[in-house]
Amino acid sequence: MCRHVTRTVWSPDMTSVRSPDIQSFLTSAEAAIRHASGVDEPVRVAAERIFGALRTPSGEAGKAGAARLSVCRHLPMALENARARQGAVGALADAFDVIERQLHWKIRAGAETQGESFLNGHANATIVGSEGLEIRRDVWIGVSLMASHMRYPDHRHPPEEIYIALSSGEWHQASKPWHEPGIGKLVYNPPNIVHAMRSADQPLLAVWFLWTGQTNA
Repeated sequence: MCRHVTRTVWSPDMTSVRSPDIQSFLTSAEAAIRHASGVDEPVRVAAERIFGALRTPSGEAGKAGAARLSVCRHLPMALENARARQGAVGALADAFDVIERQLHWKIRAGAETQGESFLNGHANATIVGSEGLEIRRDVWIGVSLMASHMRYPDHRHPPEEIYIALSSGEWHQASKPWHEPGIGKLVYNPPNIVHAMRSADQPLLAVWFLWTGQTNA
């Protein structure tokens, strides 16, 4: 049964220009970040910037169309533990499950260089952004899914990033050791830091939030 989230950061007059499903997901995502234990100052500042911008919907819906890849068969298992949680994490998992059927899943650019296992064992989808369900240029929100025993390649990007782990999995930054944040916990990547993630015996599912710092004009 889907959980009802009562807290919202958007005024009622904004709901008519944003899909209720997307609004529910964004409200749940903000609550999950704010209620995560050990939220430090960089995460708090990044979240304020991202969700502050999202209080104004862009009013432009995406047109890419829904598309699934074979790796998406692992979604139910990846979501199972998160959906069973009470509170913000369970609500976010439920809200994501609703919008997932609208997403356009794609493989990472250049994935063919990582071998056939990774090529067929991962997928990414944009929820909000230049190719998302809501088109924006200031915020990029997406989701990554990997089958079990898969490693996402090292990568870096100028925008800072917040991950919410919706399953078990491990992350690392630069030369730091791998660590598992735990379901519902956060990973913060400062701008341009090299980072990666990997799954173990179960599929990995994570939602990520980037501030691209541009306007919607």
